[in-house]
Amino acid sequence: MAKMIKKSGQRGIALIVVLCMTSIMVAAAVQMISQTRREITETTNLRDGLQALYLARSGVAFSEASLNAEKTNYDGLDQPWADAKTWSARFNALIEEGQSYIVIEDETGKIPINFLINKDGAENAEIRNLLVRFLNLPEWNLTEEQSGIIVDSIKDWMISNSQPSEGSDSSDTESEPQRKGPFRFPEEILKTGAVSRDLLYGTAGKPGLCAYVTLYGKGKININTAPGPVLMALFPGISKDTLEQIDFSRRRGEAKLDDPAWYRQVIGTSGLNPASELIMTRSEAFRITSTGVLGSCRRTVTGILEKDGKSEKFKLRFLYGNS
Repeated sequence: MAKMIKKSGQRGIALIVVLCMTSIMVAAAVQMISQTRREITETTNLRDGLQALYLARSGVAFSEASLNAEKTNYDGLDQPWADAKTWSARFNALIEEGQSYIVIEDETGKIPINFLINKDGAENAEIRNLLVRFLNLPEWNLTEEQSGIIVDSIKDWMISNSQPSEGSDSSDTESEPQRKGPFRFPEEILKTGAVSRDLLYGTAGKPGLCAYVTLYGKGKININTAPGPVLMALFPGISKDTLEQIDFSRRRGEAKLDDPAWYRQVIGTSGLNPASELIMTRSEAFRITSTGVLGSCRRTVTGILEKDGKSEKFKLRFLYGNS
């Protein structure tokens, strides 16, 4: 009887050991499967993320090639590139997997802040007056005094920033005049001390100055693509109805948009006309924002296309991106 009880106890211990070992093996297997699935997911996301990034970059390259292939004597909002949905559909028709959303902005339709100072270092009165009128718009909630201070601070920073450092070789500046102290990127505008981050970049539901000023181009504004606030600064005192008529005419292509004075068909010959040396009908630079999407992955890149002075073709100047 004692032997039977001993054998039964040994079998019970063996069963417990087997159950413990089985539990450990099952737990290890579950952990291994979970880790494998996690690694597969991470690998898939990495793959999709890279594909989405290259889709976004391809959208910029597609836009560069397509814009250079356009044969028009003006650039305006009635053209395919201005319709993000149509332009994106053109690109997506060329790819088999994923898609890209492409938005194109004409930088030439904005105020060329770098031309506030002429090549000889003198102030450009037309650009200064335009900037002051622009900052006096109700959107910015600034007084005339504040607007003047901001413009003067920008001008002073550009002039002081252009001074050569000690020991620098001035032979280049003596042989060929260069424009004084241009801003290289928007963040530098904050260094003037007169422009706040909210004013420059905007707040929720309200765009900032960055949406209406540009660091690119040749100092003129494309009247065919200038946004409403820029048009209001170009045409001081213009009514809302007249502004809508101008925008309607250029979007529908009802005016002769290759003529810089086409707006006179809408407003007549009143004293609202901007300086002729300030406006144009061609684009010198575009901002391309392309978002590639594949699965749950989205990648966005922004490219600046600017015309090459020799070939007059758009070339990629900057490309930067974020996830």
